This record gives sequence, structure tokens and C-alpha cells, in this order.
Amino acid sequence: MPGLVMKNNMNQQDDAKSITHFLSQVFRKVVRLVIGTVSLPALYDILKTIYVEEAQKKLERDGGKPTKSAIALMTGLDTRVVSSMMDESASGVAETQSVNPENALIDMWSSDNFFKDPKTGQPARLPIVGKGRTFQTLVLRAIGRNITVKTVIGRLQASHNIRVMQEDVEKVELLSKIYSPISSDRAKQTEVGLIEASRVLSAVIHNMTANETTRVPQQGRWTYRLDPVRYKEFRIKARNLLDKQIKEGESLLEEFEEPTKVPGQITVGIGWYQWGDHEPVEEDE
Repeated sequence: MPGLVMKNNMNQQDDAKSITHFLSQVFRKVVRLVIGTVSLPALYDILKTIYVEEAQKKLERDGGKPTKSAIALMTGLDTRVVSSMMDESASGVAETQSVNPENALIDMWSSDNFFKDPKTGQPARLPIVGKGRTFQTLVLRAIGRNITVKTVIGRLQASHNIRVMQEDVEKVELLSKIYSPISSDRAKQTEVGLIEASRVLSAVIHNMTANETTRVPQQGRWTYRLDPVRYKEFRIKARNLLDKQIKEGESLLEEFEEPTKVPGQITVGIGWYQWGDHEPVEEDE
């Protein structure tokens, strides 16, 4: 029996080392995205909160009682810290913010009949200011009052999603339903990168407990033997391949998408990406 216990402990230590090794790779990418924007103490506070919340959920799922002592044991935090964090959570301090308000605005513009052209069924050309069916009203309903109409127009113009037209009154026209932040917008690119990473991990976590019939696609393919000279050629061909699949994916989503947003609907999606283990600066060398 002692030998079996020792073997199990060694296996757990090996598992912990392996997880720590790969976790450092994930954290390195996260730190590279947020360094200079989010401080280490702030990131630590976020992790503490999440550890306590997830420990509570795990204990409840496993049929245990999420006491402060049990959470402290699971997280490695002091019981006083756990107590403080649970009190903060109970006070109802919750921050919910759309990761991509521009996408929310475009989605409402494309799906809400109020903002559609009644003749064509397409997103209408909207007067910029005023009450009623205007771009100002769209911004208020989709995003809120925290961002000005001028700021939203500037961002959507920079990403080539809209154009401003001078008719009897100044109007905006939707050119593309796909919003992609401009490359110089580091904050927005960081948000998009982190949410996409969380979606990949969501698929992995789901598949760890799902049975064979309910697992979702979560696959990767790669080669260790690519000549760096041919990387740009590979990237172009990969881009062309993914472009075709993206269009097919958009058609599939449109097939299942309800015409309007109502309570009770859920969010689903498909992701595409191409990756490499080199640094971007190495591409030009």
C-alpha cells in the first residue's frame, strides 16, 4: 500500500510539472498581450477572484459544500482572503461589458427591422443624428451612452465597415457586416485575441466531460518540417483555404440564425486561425 501511495504521488507531481510547463506557454502569450496595459497586481487580483468563483462551482458540481475552508484548501488562499472575496461577490459588484460593441451595433443594424430598409430588407442608410431611425439611436440601443456617435463612426470608418454620405442630410451606409479592428488598435486587438483564446479553451473544457456524441470539433494539424523560405507561400495558400471555409461557415450560421434578437437565445460560433511557433519579426529575415 505505501508503494502504491508513493507511485500515485509521483504521478500527480509529474502531471503538475507537465501542466505547469504548458501553462507557462499560455500565460506568456497572455502577458505579451496585456503587458503595459494591465499590471501584475491587477492580474493577480483577477486570478484570485476567478479561483474562488471556480472553486465554489467545482465543489457544488462534485456534491460538496463550498465552505470557506474547503475553498481555501482547493485554491491555496488564506481563509481570510477567501472570506473577503466571497463578501465582495455577494455584494453584487459585477462588471459586464461587451467585448466588441462594434459587432453588437452591426448585428442590431442588420437584424432589427427598425433599422432596416422596408423595401429591400437590408440595413438602411441612417441619418447620423436625431431621434427615431438614426445612427445616433442605433448607437444608444446597441452600445449605450458611454461612447459618442463620432467615436463609433471613426472606428467603423477606419475598419471600412461604413461610409458617410452627403445627401439631403448626412447619412451612414453599412458596407460590411464583418467587423475587424484596425491593426493599430492595440486595445481592441487584445480584447479580440483574449476572447478568441477563451473560446478555444471552452471547447477543450467541454470535450473533457462530454460524451462522444456531444463533443464539439476541436482539432489542430501541424508540421514540424516547414522550410522557413516557404512560410510566406504556405501562409497565402492557408489564407485562401480558410477564406473559402469562412464563407461556408457564415452561410451555416445564417441558416440557423433567428431574424431578431430575443431573450433566451444563446451564442455559438466557429473559429479559424493559422499559427506558427516563430516570432513575427522572423518572417522578414
